Amino acid sequence: MPAMAVPDRSTADRGDRVVAAYVHRAARADAEAARHAQRSRRISHLRLLAAALAAIGLVLIATDRGGLAAAILAGFGPGFFIALAVHHARVERRRERAAGHAVLNRDAQARLERRWDALPPAWTPESLDDHPYAADLDVFGHASIVQLAGPVHTPTGRRALASWLLSIEQATRAGIRERQAAVAELAPALDFRQDLTLAARATPRDGGPTDHGELGAFVAWAEGESWLLARPWIPILAAALGVATTAGALLYYVGWTAGPWFLITATLGWLLRAWVQDPLEATNAGAGGERALRGWSALVRLVSTQRWQSPPLAQAQAVLVGEHVRAALRTLEQGVALADFRLSTWLYLPIQTLTLWDLHVWWALERWRQRHGRQVRGWLEAIGRIEALSALASLAHDHPEWAFPTLHDAPDAEAMRIDATALGHALLPNRIRVTNDVAIGPKGRFLLVTGSNMSGKSTLMRALGVNVVLAHAGAPVCAATMQLPLVALHTSMRVADSLERGLSLFMASLLRLERIVRAAREADRARPVCYLLDEVLQGTNSAERRVAVRTIVDHLLASWALGVVTTHDLDLARDPAFAAHADSVHLQETLAGEGDAVTMTFDYRLRPGPATGGNALQLLRLLGLHRASHGPVRADH
Repeated sequence: MPAMAVPDRSTADRGDRVVAAYVHRAARADAEAARHAQRSRRISHLRLLAAALAAIGLVLIATDRGGLAAAILAGFGPGFFIALAVHHARVERRRERAAGHAVLNRDAQARLERRWDALPPAWTPESLDDHPYAADLDVFGHASIVQLAGPVHTPTGRRALASWLLSIEQATRAGIRERQAAVAELAPALDFRQDLTLAARATPRDGGPTDHGELGAFVAWAEGESWLLARPWIPILAAALGVATTAGALLYYVGWTAGPWFLITATLGWLLRAWVQDPLEATNAGAGGERALRGWSALVRLVSTQRWQSPPLAQAQAVLVGEHVRAALRTLEQGVALADFRLSTWLYLPIQTLTLWDLHVWWALERWRQRHGRQVRGWLEAIGRIEALSALASLAHDHPEWAFPTLHDAPDAEAMRIDATALGHALLPNRIRVTNDVAIGPKGRFLLVTGSNMSGKSTLMRALGVNVVLAHAGAPVCAATMQLPLVALHTSMRVADSLERGLSLFMASLLRLERIVRAAREADRARPVCYLLDEVLQGTNSAERRVAVRTIVDHLLASWALGVVTTHDLDLARDPAFAAHADSVHLQETLAGEGDAVTMTFDYRLRPGPATGGNALQLLRLLGLHRASHGPVRADH
């Protein structure tokens, strides 16, 4: 049966050392969590004892027994119970933090070993329909780039990471270099990155993986215009009515007035409250979205205590540094709590009648919006960028043998090249990954990869595409070295027919290729198109496919584009007009044995020149499906 090649052992050894470090950290965190759990149980018993002592003291006092001892028990017990409750909460937080660190380290170990089923489900943006490469390259979903990178929990962090991975055509050379510096700086800061993940995990979850949800509603309110601040006479009138009503009620209570005249101002206050009902409730609803900010204060505190050098981290920290952000969040939380007082109806009604409580809280919330509302989005996005960079830094930390690529200028056709040494597929485990040196370009040439079934052509192409995506995101790539220009990436690999859209496999492939050719025609030397075409135009006969493939490749060669084409069609690969612009390489299998005892081995190594044959019939033999001994199959007409 087919066998796989064994990769370079040194890469696997480095991965084993990182795995061992995560195993040690997880065991240490488990032990710490167990110690805190034991302390928590002891404190629980002491709390029961304190409650029992208090109860005994109260019983003794109620029965006129015990004297001073009973009074001491009754007084000491509740105080002891409260002190223990405070300490218990602190111990439980430490236990939960240690348990969280254990989970994070076990997840990191699973990522390194590519045990995808042991990881939490990967988040995915709302829609990836018709994206030029995301589905073909497993950018999102199970066993994907996002699942390989460190966890990202905040909506702004997920949006930042999704933008870097899905919109590489918008990446700038300066931006990539700055993200590379930030990723390199964060890579060794494992404790900070795991603390950041735990804090982000404690923030409220929204409805969608990258959707703002309630948080988005709060940001929209914070950035909106205030109805109340444009009418400053309302809080002045509310204050005057509140003073008059409260003073009138007090004077009536002590008998200094002949009648309940305060009811007149109280009624006017309720009429004013009814008149501003809609804008007031809109503020309460918008500011109430602050609940989605719970937990973000811990993120702000964690980030603001660091000292970073790279521009993305320093700039994000500058937005959050100091006490003003945390103080603003605390002030808002207190304001929302005061607004929620209206839910306590038995106290709310008399206090609202006397003071117009709602209108004063409303004024405070609107003043907060005026001072801080326009800054909220910046706070959230700064934290999100740091979290997204931390996820990419996990790749650098976990794979020290990976390299940061060089993004070079492509001022002319000859410089339009992608060169990589020891390039491998990032989603494969170290123990089975095989690497190759790959060179693509310059303009007017393409890399033609041929080979038999299961030889690794598609894996090689996906390895190249994944590393191009990582390079533009600012992450390290699964290669010893890599140089490339800024590109716009387009792929045609996992093309499928569509019953819903009425598309055959051939037509679906043709539509994908038309988009790639159109993008190449619109490209320029500043950002050429990188195309990856796997088994182009399946679903039609060989003769027509060869003509169509030659036509499509001719269009790409005439444009600012460089890329890779794979094919099983050896006649196409040998066509002089087609091969004249191709740098041909191939992957092959090795056969051993004879007859039914034959074995097939793949080493997944690139070799120069086109393949010399296929292996479909041999695979049929290995599976016991070769032609029966009684002769050829006949077709009846």
